[in-house]
Amino acid sequence: MIIFCTLISLGYWLKSGDKSTDNWAMDQLTNPDNAELQNRINSKLFGNTMVDVPGIGADIDSSIDQDAMEARLAGLTKNVTTQKIPTAQQLERFYQQNRDSYREPATLWLWVDTFSTARYGGQVFEKAQQALGNFSTREADLFDRYGAILSTELEEKYGRAFTAKLLSLISDNDSELLPCWAGPISSAIGAHLVCVKKIDWGAYTPLEEIKSQLINDWRFSVATES
Repeated sequence: MIIFCTLISLGYWLKSGDKSTDNWAMDQLTNPDNAELQNRINSKLFGNTMVDVPGIGADIDSSIDQDAMEARLAGLTKNVTTQKIPTAQQLERFYQQNRDSYREPATLWLWVDTFSTARYGGQVFEKAQQALGNFSTREADLFDRYGAILSTELEEKYGRAFTAKLLSLISDNDSELLPCWAGPISSAIGAHLVCVKKIDWGAYTPLEEIKSQLINDWRFSVATES
């Protein structure tokens, strides 16, 4: 009798153990360890090919040191152009020769009559030239009148080539005799006739304020000449 009871107890204990094992396995399936699961997913998807991408990570939110950026730019420019460093006299001469490129935007009061390529095609310059000599028969598409507009704003509307030509026309004339009417001046739009009423030239930026940029520009000019 004792033996029979012992066998029954042993069978119940083994069955309970199997049930506990089954419950543990089920729990593992339904509630896996999150960290282990993520590692398994990463291993399946990426294996060992994941590498750190430059510029992504802890450094991406770091502030940029402007002085460091300028120093790096100067170093890159020096490496790809020339190892030379301009003397004070060379830099001053380069600045004087190109100082119009380092001045503040000009402010202009002017009229612009536009003859569009869309309307006149290949005859657009001829039409503008005819109108310049006979204003009674002008057939422009647009008649724009600007007061106190910056040269940079003119660049945005008509392009850099138009604005450079316009400023060149003004500088070639006596300060008391502004070009009116003059042209045609070309742009992506077509041909333009201009009448400059007034101009306030932008101030020249002092050499010391743009010294790093001047040195880089000088190096490019030297590399181009050689």
